[in-house]
Amino acid sequence: MSYAVFFDKDNVTYRLPVNPEEIETSSAQAIEKYEILKLGQIAIPTHMELKQYSFEAEFPHRPLHYVETSGDYRGPDFYLRLFEQWRQEKAPVRFIASNGIGDDINTLVLIEELTVIERAGEEGDKYVSFKLLEYREYGKKSVVVVQSNKATVKKESTAPKVNPKSNGVHVVQPGDTLWAIAKKYYGNGAQYTKIYNANKSIIKNPNLIYPGQKLVIPS
Repeated sequence: MSYAVFFDKDNVTYRLPVNPEEIETSSAQAIEKYEILKLGQIAIPTHMELKQYSFEAEFPHRPLHYVETSGDYRGPDFYLRLFEQWRQEKAPVRFIASNGIGDDINTLVLIEELTVIERAGEEGDKYVSFKLLEYREYGKKSVVVVQSNKATVKKESTAPKVNPKSNGVHVVQPGDTLWAIAKKYYGNGAQYTKIYNANKSIIKNPNLIYPGQKLVIPS
C-alpha cells in the first residue's frame, strides 16, 4: 500500500484527499534538574512526554487529477465540519499514516491546533495545518481473582479474539477503503493485505477501490 493518511472515528475511516508533503513527528524526554551540594547540577530523566505530529494538507474544492479520493470526492467544508465536530466532542480520534515501507503511524490523537488558509488565486481550495497530540488512554486494569484450594491466582482479563464477521464477500460502499474493511472484519486495519492479496484480479491499486466491487474476505 503506498503513502496514505487517514483519520478513523467511530469505526468510520476518512482518507485525506491529498497526501501532505511531509509529516513531522516530535518527541521529548522529561528531565528534572537538581542542584547537588559540591556536585553541581545533575539531570534525572523521568518519563517520555506525549508525541506531537504536525503537517499541512490541501483540500481542493474540486476533484483534481492528483486527488487520492476521486472515487468518493468530498469538498473542503465536509472535512472542516468533521474536524470541528471531533474537537467539540473533546474525544480522541485515530491517526494513521502508512508509507507502505516502514512502520506505520497508528495512534490515538487529539487535534490540538487547526489552522485553515485560503490563498488568493486558489479560491475554494483550503490548506489546513494540523498539530496533533498523542492521546494515552488511562484507567484501572480489570483483574479477575480465581479462588482455589491451593492458592489464590490473579489473572488479567484479556479481550476476546476478533474473528471475521462476514459471509466471505464484501460489496464496496462509497467511502470504503481496504484499511477500513480490514478493520471491520478483522479488528485491525493493518490486515488489509489479506484482502488485497485475495482480490488482485480486480484490485490493481490497493488505494483505489470502487463502489459495487465484490471483494472476497478470507477467513
